[in-house]
Amino acid sequence: MSGNEELQQKVIEWFKRNSHEGRTKFYLKDVVKGLSGEYEKRDIQKAVNDCTVAGTLMYFSTGSTTMLVLSENFPKSVT
Repeated sequence: MSGNEELQQKVIEWFKRNSHEGRTKFYLKDVVKGLSGEYEKRDIQKAVNDCTVAGTLMYFSTGSTTMLVLSENFPKSVT
């Protein structure tokens, strides 16, 4: 497993550990803060981007802000 694949797995684990009822969407800065003790900011950002390309994470936008959410927790219909 390459370093980036390992970091992508850590990102997914972070989301699963911190996602709970009522709190499933996070800012990129939340993820960076949560993993910054182990990894560099740029590496975390790249891993998050790779997770969105792979479809594991999705962007959620309200129009004024953009957050990240696990694809399994993405709202099915937003009105």
